[in-house]
Amino acid sequence: MLCTICLGLFLPLAGFLILTASSESISRRWAGLIGCGSVLLAFCCFVSYFFQDLNAHPVNVTLFQWIPVEGIQADFKLHLDHLSLLMTLIITGIGFLIHLYSNGYMEHEEDFARYFAFMNFFVFSMLLLVLAGNLLLLFVGWEGVGLASYLLIGYYYTHPAAAQAATKAFVVNRIGDAGFLLGLLLTFHLFGTSDIEEISSRASQAFAVGAPVITILTLLFFFGATGKSAQIPLHTWLADAMEGPTPVSALIHAATMVTAGVYLVVRLHPLFLLAPLTLQVIGIIGILTAFLASLWALGQTDLKRVLAYSTVSQLGYMFLACGAGAFYSAMFHLTTHAFMKSLLFLSAGNVVHMMHGTTDMRKMGGLAKKFPLTHWLFLIGVLAMSGIPPFAAFFSKDLILEQEHMAGFDKIYYLALATSVITGFYLMRAYCLTFAGKQNLNDNVLKAAKEAPRIMLLPIMILAFLSIFGGFLGFGFKGMPPLERFLQSVKISPAELALSHGFTLSPEVWLSMAGAFLGVGSAAWLYTQRADRLGKPIESLTKAFYIDQIYDTLVVTPLKKLSSLIAFLFEPKLFEGSINAVTRATQKIAGGLQSIQSGEIRSYVAWMVIGAVVLIMKFVW
Repeated sequence: MLCTICLGLFLPLAGFLILTASSESISRRWAGLIGCGSVLLAFCCFVSYFFQDLNAHPVNVTLFQWIPVEGIQADFKLHLDHLSLLMTLIITGIGFLIHLYSNGYMEHEEDFARYFAFMNFFVFSMLLLVLAGNLLLLFVGWEGVGLASYLLIGYYYTHPAAAQAATKAFVVNRIGDAGFLLGLLLTFHLFGTSDIEEISSRASQAFAVGAPVITILTLLFFFGATGKSAQIPLHTWLADAMEGPTPVSALIHAATMVTAGVYLVVRLHPLFLLAPLTLQVIGIIGILTAFLASLWALGQTDLKRVLAYSTVSQLGYMFLACGAGAFYSAMFHLTTHAFMKSLLFLSAGNVVHMMHGTTDMRKMGGLAKKFPLTHWLFLIGVLAMSGIPPFAAFFSKDLILEQEHMAGFDKIYYLALATSVITGFYLMRAYCLTFAGKQNLNDNVLKAAKEAPRIMLLPIMILAFLSIFGGFLGFGFKGMPPLERFLQSVKISPAELALSHGFTLSPEVWLSMAGAFLGVGSAAWLYTQRADRLGKPIESLTKAFYIDQIYDTLVVTPLKKLSSLIAFLFEPKLFEGSINAVTRATQKIAGGLQSIQSGEIRSYVAWMVIGAVVLIMKFVW
C-alpha cells in the first residue's frame, strides 16, 4: 500500500526529471512515451488502491521528518482517504487523456520534451497538493501548481502575449497565496501544528461556532482559494491564460489548479462549518462570480475565452454549494465538470490545431462538414454543460440549485437559475458560430481544415462518454449512488441524501430543465436563423466590465509610478547616497588611522607618552 501511494505520487516527478535532464537529446517518441506513461502508471496505482478495498480507512504515510520544530512539527506526511483518492483519479485519469491528446496537438512543436516535462510537473504538484497530510506540505504543492502554470501558460515564451499572460497568472496567484500563507501562520499559532486531521478533530472542541478567530482564519484560506480558483476579485488571470497551448488550458481548467481552491474548502470543511459568516461570504462570491462570468462569456468572440469564462462560472457554482454547506454537491459538480470541460477544450483544440491556431469564431462558421466527428463531440459537451437531461451537469448542477432553494436562499437560487439559462445560451452560441451557418474562412485555411487525427479523437470520445453518463455517478434512481457512498468522509447533508436517492419531478426540476432548453434552444434559433441580423457583442461584456482596466488604473499604474519614483529618486539619492556617505566617512577615518601606523619607533613612543599623560590627568582629575 505504501509502495502504491508513493509510486502514484512520484512517477510524474520522475518523468519530469528524466525529460528535463534529457530534453536536448531525447527523441519525440520517447518524450511522449515517458510523459504519457508516467501519468498512466500513476493512474493505475490509484485505481489498484481503489479496488483493493472500497471501505478502507484513511491511510497516513510519513516518509520522513521535515521540520521537527516546536510549534510546527511538519512531516512529509501523505494522507489518502476517499476525498483525496477521488481527486487523484481525476487528476491522473483526465491528465493522462490530455497527455495522450497532446501527442497529436503538439506534433509540430520543436520543444516537445520541455512541454511534457512541464505537464508531468503540473500533475505531480497537484497530486502532492491533494495527498498532503498537513497544510504546510499542501502549500508546497499549491505553489508548485502555480509555478507549473506559469511555465505552461508561457510555453510560447517568444510571444509577448503569452509571456504577459504567464506573468499575470503568476502575480495574481501570489496575491491570493499571501492570504493562504497568513492563514497558515495563524493555524500554527492556534493549533501548534498544520496536520489536517488533528486540526479538524480539535477545531470543534477548542472553538465555538462563530468564533472570530476561526472566521478570520477561514476567510484567509478562502482568499487563497479565490486566487487559485479564479473567483472575484482575483479572476482576471484565467481568461488571459488561454495564450498557452489548448491541452494546457484543458489541464488547468478540468483536472488541476482551478479545482484546488474548491478542494481546500472541502478538505477543511470542519473549520468552515464553525464560521457561518465565512460560508455566507463564500456563497455570495460564488453566485456573483457564476452570474457575472456567464455574462462575460456572452460577449466573447474567441472560442477559448468563452470556455475560460465558462470555467470561472462553473467554479462559482461549486463555491455556491460550499457556502450552503453542500460539500458533496460541490465535489459531484467538480467531478462532472472535469469530464465536460476537458471535452469542450479538447474538441475546440481540434479546430484550433487543424486551422493553424485560429480561435476567433468570426473567422469560422460552417465547420461541421470539415469536422464531422468533432462537431458532435463538442455538441455533447455543450448539452452536458448546459444541464440538458440526462447529461452529467443536469444532475450535479440541479443538485446545487435545489440545495439553495431548500436552504431558503431564494434570491441566490433564481440568480443561479438565470446563470444556468445563460450558460446554455453562450455555449450553444459558441457551437453555432463555430460549426453552423455560413463559412467565413479564407480559401487557404478552408482547404487545409480537416478532421483531427485518431490520437486526438480517442481521448475526446472517452470524455464524451463520461459527459453523457457521468451524472449517474452521483445520482441514483434507487438507493445510494456510487459517489455518495464513496465520499462518506465529506459531510453529506440530509437534503443531499434525499435529493440524490431518487428522481422527483419537483417544480425546481421542471424550472431547471425548462431553463436549460430555453438557453440552448433560443441560441440555436438565433444563430442559425437570425445570425445576419445580430449586431456585434456588447463591448462591456467583451471587456468583462472593464475590471482589468480598472485594476490597471487603480493598482498597476500607481505601483509602476511608485516603483519608478523609488528607482530613479529614492534609490540613487537616499539609499545609495546614504551608503556612499557612510563609505566616504569610513574611508576618511581609516586614512587618519593609517597615518598613525608610520612604522617609526619614535612615533610610537611619543603616542605612548601622550597616552600616559592623558591617563595621569584623568586619575588626578
